[in-house]
Amino acid sequence: MLPGTLLDGRYRVLRPLGHGGEGEIFVARDEHLRKDVAVKSQFHRTFESTADYSYFGKHLERELERLRFMSNVRGIPKVLGDGRHGWSERRYIVMELIEGITVASWINEHHPVPAAAAISVVAQLCEILNGVHAERYVHRDVTPNNVMMQPDGRVRLLDVGISVPIGEENADPRGTPGYAAPEQYDPTSVLTPQADVFSLGAMLFAMTVSELPYSGRESPPDGTTPAFPSDFRAEMPEGLRSLALAMVSVDPYERPSGVAEVLGYLRPMLPKSGSLASPKATRPDPTAPYRLGVSGP
Repeated sequence: MLPGTLLDGRYRVLRPLGHGGEGEIFVARDEHLRKDVAVKSQFHRTFESTADYSYFGKHLERELERLRFMSNVRGIPKVLGDGRHGWSERRYIVMELIEGITVASWINEHHPVPAAAAISVVAQLCEILNGVHAERYVHRDVTPNNVMMQPDGRVRLLDVGISVPIGEENADPRGTPGYAAPEQYDPTSVLTPQADVFSLGAMLFAMTVSELPYSGRESPPDGTTPAFPSDFRAEMPEGLRSLALAMVSVDPYERPSGVAEVLGYLRPMLPKSGSLASPKATRPDPTAPYRLGVSGP
């Protein structure tokens, strides 16, 4: 969409913001409420038939359905509107705009991330995913690119486009390499919240040691594959390292039973309410919500 495009007589496209697997993302201005919003749009039509282009738009329709279903989950962006645009009837969703940076960008600026900051990011994501799982969904794409960190240190989880109901057969195997649990590549598997636990464990390693488990492989690992070479030394507190390794176990049943259990292990490691920021604190600082007693997305 070109800057200046007006959607639904209300949302004026300002600039591109990025893209995901299912569409492009723009910043737009809600001219009724006079505030900026995010617009996720179906990719521009090229040579597809009308039927094919309409079919691709159903990916956004499914995401819209999931976002509305998760409307009460704190930490998930709220839907503000939706519609179609132009002769091609390009599908789009209007959502609240999350100010801040992606955790991927934050990692690039600060790697290796201090353990306290990494623990605080994962703990906040556990709080959000606990709500997602309570709505009986597996997110399936918890990655640094899909997590925003706001200026006050709180994190928000984006892109529920490939989430699936808990217990549903994995008929559409997919995920982000390095972060997707092995069972996400198996079309016969039945997905559980432990798939998101794996992704959180991978994020812990990405933040603290700048390495992902099972990296360099051309196929998903099996039960005999170690997460890291025997000579790999992770510079992490021992308790955190043991937890992270359990979270990225190939067998889902060897991982923590869910994000509530992960959060239970992390709570003693979190900054105490009222404690001071570290002189080496990152900016933004994800420990701030816990130090200031205002945790929660």
